Amino acid sequence: MVKTKITILLLFLLMILGLVSCKKDNTPERTEGIGTGNVAPDFTLPDISNNDQSLSDYRGKLVLVQFWASWCSFCRAENPELVTLLDEYKEKGLEILGVSLDTESDNWMNAIEDDHLNFVHLSDLKGFNSPIAETYEVSNIPQMFLVDENGVIILITSSTSTVAGKVEQYY
Repeated sequence: MVKTKITILLLFLLMILGLVSCKKDNTPERTEGIGTGNVAPDFTLPDISNNDQSLSDYRGKLVLVQFWASWCSFCRAENPELVTLLDEYKEKGLEILGVSLDTESDNWMNAIEDDHLNFVHLSDLKGFNSPIAETYEVSNIPQMFLVDENGVIILITSSTSTVAGKVEQYY
């Protein structure tokens, strides 16, 4: 009889513990750092005309921040799809900021021209040592961050087709 009462009591305690563990976590969401749901860190970099551009300049628009380099074959393979994506959604407000991790200006400029890239290009020509690459925790490329009109990261991926699906849902 005592064993039965103890067993029932233990089952009851496990049930209560299970209910409590299913409770929504009321911990506030992270708003800093790199992750979906977090505000994208602002940055300023020179464009191909050496004019400073900031991510915050594009608030109110859906922005794809694409980290790439001219020497990266995977990046270059993604470029035609990015051009098509921008052609399709630019009128609706999509912007693409290509952040090059090149270290040689000529290589960077030639890749933009050769791939017929129709979006904004930024770089400090510091490669993976760029403070922006470090801030965004970029350790391999291509790496893309889709940022909504409020500056919140809504997707992190290395695939343009994944970005295209999210952009299509967004609009």
